[in-house]
Amino acid sequence: MQKFWDFSVRTYRVTGVADACLSLQNDHDVDVNMLLFCAWVGAAIGEFDGELFNQANEFSNQWAENVVIPLREARTWMKHQGCHTEPMPSEECMALREEIKSIELGSEKLQQQVLESLVTVDDEPPVSPESVIGNVRANLMLYLVSLDIEPVGDIVEKLITIVAAAFPDIDSKLVAAAFDA
Repeated sequence: MQKFWDFSVRTYRVTGVADACLSLQNDHDVDVNMLLFCAWVGAAIGEFDGELFNQANEFSNQWAENVVIPLREARTWMKHQGCHTEPMPSEECMALREEIKSIELGSEKLQQQVLESLVTVDDEPPVSPESVIGNVRANLMLYLVSLDIEPVGDIVEKLITIVAAAFPDIDSKLVAAAFDA
């Protein structure tokens, strides 16, 4: 099984995935790392058990709230306001913003490493495409329920985009059918 970080980077680079992830993050406060973790776990070991999900979600909530989100907010503020006001030297400020962006990415990578460390892959992962997609869907629905998000309309469309990109060897029609159920 591919490492979680490698899985995430490969998935995120597919056209449409970054936009879908950022939309879910900005519009619905979805933690993209947890979203991708749900998909990765579905392929690596199957459906979450309650303990693993709760442990992963609790850790991710705390890490995001105290590390990732403050870094993102600082970086965003600098881009739109902080580096463009007098007497701030814009070039130096934007260079610092890039350093913060790098630290933010490092914090997300560390988050993913911790999440991956919670998973023990003892058995063979699910092999049929239907099993993989069924497990991924169940994990994502569990996560959305934990956020009080109803999986309808554009949310489902974005999940289909992400899951289809995450599992390019699985027919996208199968992915769409699983989420339209």
